[in-house]
Amino acid sequence: MPQTQRASTVPAQRFAAGGIEVLAAEISAAWFEAPRDMAERVKAALRRAAADPDLLTAEQRQASAERYARHVIYSDPSGRFTILAIVWGPGQFSPPHAHHTWCAYAVQSGPLEETLFAWNAAEDKAVPLSTEVRNAGYGCYAGPGLDQIHRLGNSGDRPAISIHVYGVEQERISTHVNRMVETSEAAE
Repeated sequence: MPQTQRASTVPAQRFAAGGIEVLAAEISAAWFEAPRDMAERVKAALRRAAADPDLLTAEQRQASAERYARHVIYSDPSGRFTILAIVWGPGQFSPPHAHHTWCAYAVQSGPLEETLFAWNAAEDKAVPLSTEVRNAGYGCYAGPGLDQIHRLGNSGDRPAISIHVYGVEQERISTHVNRMVETSEAAE
C-alpha cells in the first residue's frame, strides 16, 4: 500500500507575485456559482495559471526522491479550498483513487500520464478503461464520488508539475481528498 502523502509545511501564502493571487480570486468567485459553471471557471483559471512560467517559486518546484511532492501554495482563509503544486519525479504515480471532495488540476510542465477507471459495483473494484497523456495546458475538474477514478503520474524521464485545487481546508488535504480504491487488475 502506498504511503500517505503529506503536504509540505511551507507557509501557504508564500508564492510568486500575482499568479497565485489571481488564481485564488478566480476560484473564490467560482465557488459561489452553479456546479457546472464553477467547474468550467475553475478549469479555465487553472489552465491560465499553469501557463504562467513564473507561477511557482523555486522552492515550490522542488521534487522529492521518495515520492511525488505536494507543496501548498494557497490556503483559502475561509477553508473552502486549498491550491497545491505537485511535483512528479520520473516514475512517480498516485495510487488509483476517487475523491471525497471536488477537485481540479492543470498540467504546468509535463507530460503526465493518467489512467482512467470505471467503478464496478458488483466487484467493488475499479476497472481500468484507458491511459491518456496529459500535456502542459491540459486541465480537468471532478466532483466527489466514484464517477471519476484515476491514477496520475510521470512516466517520463524529467520532473513534471501540475497545479491542483481541492475543496477542503489545508489541514484536511492528507485525510479528506483521495478515496483509495482497489482495482480488478493492475494499472500500468
